[in-house]
Amino acid sequence: MRLLKAVIAMATLAAASVWAGPEAMKNLQQPQVGKSAVFSFGGEGGREFLLDGVPFQIRSGEIHPQRVPRSHWRHRIRAAKAMGLNTIAFYVFWNALEQEDGSWDFSGRNDIGAFIDMCAEEGMWVLFRPGPYVCGEWDLGGLPAYLLKDDVTPLRYTGNPQFMEAQTRYLEKISEVAIPRLSKNGGPILMVQLENEYGSYKSPHDEMAYIEWLKDFWTAKGAGPFYLSEGSSNHHLRFVPKGVAVGLDPADNARQMQNALRIAPGVPVFSSETYPGWLRHWGEGNWTPSRNALNSVRWYMKDGVSFNLFVYHGGTSFGLTAGANSNEQGGAFQPDLTSYDYGSPVGENGNLTKEYFEYRDIIKAALPAEVVLPEPVHPVAMELAAFRPVRVADFHQLLAIREAQKFVTPPTLESLGQNQGIGIYSAVIPAGSAVILTCHAHDYALVYVGDKYIGTIDRRLGQNSIQLPARDESELLKIVVDTFGHVNFSSFMEKDRKGLVGKVMLGDAEVQNWNVQRMPLTELPAVAKKTGHMRYREQGALYRAQVQIDGEPQDTFLDMTGWRKGYVWVNGHLLGRYWHIGPQERLYCPGEFLKQGKNVVEILDMHMVTDTPPAITGKKERNMEVHKETKSLNNQWD
Repeated sequence: MRLLKAVIAMATLAAASVWAGPEAMKNLQQPQVGKSAVFSFGGEGGREFLLDGVPFQIRSGEIHPQRVPRSHWRHRIRAAKAMGLNTIAFYVFWNALEQEDGSWDFSGRNDIGAFIDMCAEEGMWVLFRPGPYVCGEWDLGGLPAYLLKDDVTPLRYTGNPQFMEAQTRYLEKISEVAIPRLSKNGGPILMVQLENEYGSYKSPHDEMAYIEWLKDFWTAKGAGPFYLSEGSSNHHLRFVPKGVAVGLDPADNARQMQNALRIAPGVPVFSSETYPGWLRHWGEGNWTPSRNALNSVRWYMKDGVSFNLFVYHGGTSFGLTAGANSNEQGGAFQPDLTSYDYGSPVGENGNLTKEYFEYRDIIKAALPAEVVLPEPVHPVAMELAAFRPVRVADFHQLLAIREAQKFVTPPTLESLGQNQGIGIYSAVIPAGSAVILTCHAHDYALVYVGDKYIGTIDRRLGQNSIQLPARDESELLKIVVDTFGHVNFSSFMEKDRKGLVGKVMLGDAEVQNWNVQRMPLTELPAVAKKTGHMRYREQGALYRAQVQIDGEPQDTFLDMTGWRKGYVWVNGHLLGRYWHIGPQERLYCPGEFLKQGKNVVEILDMHMVTDTPPAITGKKERNMEVHKETKSLNNQWD
């Protein structure tokens, strides 16, 4: 009986899923700037993508322009085309566009319109993924941290006027970029994705009304058709509006599509996120390509199934943009690396991996014989000779010019208008015997009592307490909280706050009357020229080096092996975080951040105090040593 049911199910699936097969791959139409093209759903049962009425296979690779040096955009797009892809998909990260003062920045890596135009120039179509929530292992999934200023903030919900007003403001801005670039208006955008994986959110206020609002917004602007990206279960697909195509994250075989075909009749179903690798957190193993995705692409090319490789090229989460994962209760905190290499076919600095050429061979073999793929070009990188930074300031010198604000209970950094960075919390505690200090430090705290460094509290390890020594008199308790990015997936996003969160307890007594100093790290911390005498040296210091580059600067990777935990700026550009626990030991520095002549490298290390820190070198490649194995989950946690 089970066998009979399986046969019937597969027969039903075969009848419902009408792939265009080789016919879809014969449509080689490319965007021509200023010439309109009609993208639609049609064919038997409305299950096919059509471009100007002809079956069309989307062969897409995901690139996030806001993670890629602008000078390298064209190389990454051309490498996608040389692999046999015909489309570029990308997220838009709202919180990189809207600035703290309410202005908008569409320059540099944020120039989304220029990136779309470049795709068209290179003959590539576009899948536009504006969110407003996108996940993407990006801080708060792309939402701005000012939405977390209050303690209770329902996100992605029509019942929250603050969120809806902010979202509308963003969508109005980004629609000005997108609408003139729709394929029907002479641009390369085939489809707009409505939000992202809303069925995975699992909040008490999940609602179809939110997705319908987004569909209505974009429809009123003249956009369409649309698609959603979701998992394949009933739970994930419960918010699919009528007439919206379904992208599955992932669809590795026809069986995984069966439920979507049943739930969403009359629209195409495709793999909107096929994972060539997987994300990585601090303390895990190194990036590992997925062999499973290669098998999936063989199937796509055999049957003409549309797909998007997420990510074809990951790039880098520069600055403070990397996000984090946790469970729905906020436990199992896992901050993401600065690198977003992902084990992708095109590596962090654009290097073409052996998997790149395997994908290329699979795709090329299935395309019409007359198709001649361009030859891919390998990127150029350089080495830097060893240089040794010098200590220019101890950590306390960075605090001496920072005004302290007074609070009865410790505030979160978001409530003070700060996104991530460092918060320094100080309060006087009474004399007493050894005692347990309990607090929720988000995300990594250095604890001092008087002139003694006590140790660290690491949220990643589930720590929320530390033992303080006996005190013969009142002492100053100081907690230096260093943050990671906000959780970017699941409804715990609404609760994730930075700094000290909630009460701080000394045994059974609450610690009150706090002084708080802030160090946002949106720019290099200023240094006080003169400070009072310190009875001890705190953990942490600011280091600086001048690096001479005589020729044309190229990309390089700064090898931070031997350093502890901190941040690196190059000529004022914050590359991101490093941490000795790995797996990432090298920070990608694009050539466009460097200049011929003298370059200034500055490092804020949270633990280093030595006058002779480790030398730093520039390498041509990222480190790939595998000290431990970490599975590529392929979205199985959904």
